[in-house]
Amino acid sequence: MASVIEKPRNGCALHGAVQTIEEIRGVVPIVHSNAGCAVQNYLSKKAGGAYHGGICGYSVPGTAVQERHVIFGGASRLREQIKNTLKVVEGDLYIVLNSCESSMVGDDVSAMAKEAQEQGEPVIDSLLAGFHGDVHAGYEAVMADIMEKIPLVKKIETKKEERLVNIFGILPQQDIYFRGDLAEIKRILEGIGLKANTFFGSSGGVKECEQAGNAALSLVFSRWGLKAAEALNTSCGVPYLVTDIPTGLEEVSGFVNRVLETLHIPEEAARPFLEKEAEEFYYYFDRLEEEFYELHYNRTLALVGDESNVVKLAKFLKHYFLAEIETVIITDFYRQEDLTEDKKAEELKSLAEEIRFSKDRREIRNLLLHSQAELILGSSLEMEAAKKKGIGNLEISYPVYKRAILQKTYTGIRGAVALAEDYVTKIKEMDD
Repeated sequence: MASVIEKPRNGCALHGAVQTIEEIRGVVPIVHSNAGCAVQNYLSKKAGGAYHGGICGYSVPGTAVQERHVIFGGASRLREQIKNTLKVVEGDLYIVLNSCESSMVGDDVSAMAKEAQEQGEPVIDSLLAGFHGDVHAGYEAVMADIMEKIPLVKKIETKKEERLVNIFGILPQQDIYFRGDLAEIKRILEGIGLKANTFFGSSGGVKECEQAGNAALSLVFSRWGLKAAEALNTSCGVPYLVTDIPTGLEEVSGFVNRVLETLHIPEEAARPFLEKEAEEFYYYFDRLEEEFYELHYNRTLALVGDESNVVKLAKFLKHYFLAEIETVIITDFYRQEDLTEDKKAEELKSLAEEIRFSKDRREIRNLLLHSQAELILGSSLEMEAAKKKGIGNLEISYPVYKRAILQKTYTGIRGAVALAEDYVTKIKEMDD
């Protein structure tokens, strides 16, 4: 039975596709929908603390379909829009996106994209309509389509690079730290002699998408990157490794060794880098040792956010600050059945006393109010529950209303230091 969701933190699949494309330099979205879909995504993300890049908001090319297009079909309108966009908007790749309206009336979006391809234009399509899922499904679908179709449209010949590694599963904009996360993962990989192919951020674009098939390995940091990695494995034979986002010295060391083992590179190659990372890590964390028992860093916590992020934060805070993780509320998939008996499930169960799944603000608020948490790590939507309980709320997930986040990260060694700073600062604020 259908139910009302109060203030959901995730947009639709079309929104996820649009915000993914916006962050790939040189890619132009063409939205076959009514006039409001792309703008609605822009306004909600802007309010939630996502700083847009590329072609976004009011400048996104779209068909702005009317009632007559819904009744009689809008394929001809889409053909016209593709031609106009190619003339007016400069890009290296154009992606036609489906919508709820065009999907329901049966417009042949693929035929319009193929028509442009036959005329030599770099146009592909991604047909996941908005009602097929949320932003995570949109990222998943459009990245898989890019990996599958760009070699055909661009007529790319694969030339394998032994040290090139693709990065999948870190969602642009939905992960508020995605720029910093990608930069830190790139720094770690370069530190051990590898080259990171990030697709997004300051060093990502169409060129990086084109060379994805040349990679020696794809790293998948969340369940949402798996389809793209599988598509690339099928089309170009690139193997993939599913792994957690590393935060802290042990996690970084384990991550580096797994990557080297997969690529059949001796672990000795990473020893100088890891020794330097350990030196930096202990230099900063030794400064907190004196206050550890005085300030009682080992608080009872509740975490709210996407699975990949709350897992990395829970592991770090439990290991280094002896925090008690009472409640974890996962917001990017919503059923207990999704927590299958795999390695990830066992890891989650070992981290927290209670694991719940919800995207409804009211339900999440009630869970938090009935918890024994002394500090919440969530989004700005959890501020109400924190105030009612008289505790702190450290914003670590989307949406974030009161913070500007550009390059900040909670990943790697540098991210661990940043997380420690924010965590200890929040404890001091609460104690005052």
